[in-house]
Amino acid sequence: MSEGAAEEDSAWVRVATDLSPAALIAFCQDVERLLRINPMYEFEEWRPDDGGRFFMRVRNLSNGHLIETLVRIEPKPDGVRIVYGGGLKAATEFRVEPPGGDCGAAGGAVLVVTDDYSGMPKAEREARAREVDKSLIWWGHGLHRYLRYHARWSGFGPWAWYMRRVWQPMKPKARRIAFLLIAVTVFELAAGVLVVAIFALG
Repeated sequence: MSEGAAEEDSAWVRVATDLSPAALIAFCQDVERLLRINPMYEFEEWRPDDGGRFFMRVRNLSNGHLIETLVRIEPKPDGVRIVYGGGLKAATEFRVEPPGGDCGAAGGAVLVVTDDYSGMPKAEREARAREVDKSLIWWGHGLHRYLRYHARWSGFGPWAWYMRRVWQPMKPKARRIAFLLIAVTVFELAAGVLVVAIFALG
């Protein structure tokens, strides 16, 4: 994964994946999932609105700001673009590049995530610099991790159900606690099996 600035009014990350371009483009059509994967977004509300738009209320933990805006979804041949109705950030675009180059995994497509701030004059952007979304790098890491597991486990029903119904609605802190609980439970089960095996062989 790499990060940089394509232009003065945008920032981007490149995320290596193990998915084919078609599979990655299909993954990007679920915009709510894309947004909720961001570990710095603490969702308070997400609901459909008129005209095919959605309303979201999100606490951005990277800068402390509350985001309350309508979003419009624009499907693209190579991904999707999320257009925000308010706030400093004009849009976020998810663009899929074919395998190749220095970022892609072996045979996998690359996801380029771009935050676009071109909707306001430069002077106003500079005056509102505190509102810049600083979560993009964390978002890239979250997408990389999620997509790695998605490529491996998406065909396994229980995993897909857990990620959709349990993990996705959780707040970031709850996800970390759940991970620790699962890790502890797995360790205890493994230790129990080892003890039983030792006694059985003894």
